[in-house]
Amino acid sequence: MEATKTTFHLPDTLRERLKVLAARRGVTVTDLLTQGASLVLTRYQGSLDREDLQKRAAAARQRLRDGLYGGPPLADTVDEAIYGAKEKRSARRAKR
Repeated sequence: MEATKTTFHLPDTLRERLKVLAARRGVTVTDLLTQGASLVLTRYQGSLDREDLQKRAAAARQRLRDGLYGGPPLADTVDEAIYGAKEKRSARRAKR
């Protein structure tokens, strides 16, 4: 695994607590900080994923609505949609 050296400031009390915990666990402070960074990323990535899913779901619902309600309302042309155009209906009657 490649690594990059990073410098940041920790309060002295936090640094001491990390050193004690690292000694008890038999790991380095760097290992603990790496674990902590992974936990933070996991925690916030989950909320980012949820936000992304919510946005995608809203967009999908809107596309569905647009598809369902696109064009003129069927109620205005329901007779024509079911029985055909009025001209065709009257033409059939004339043939009989």
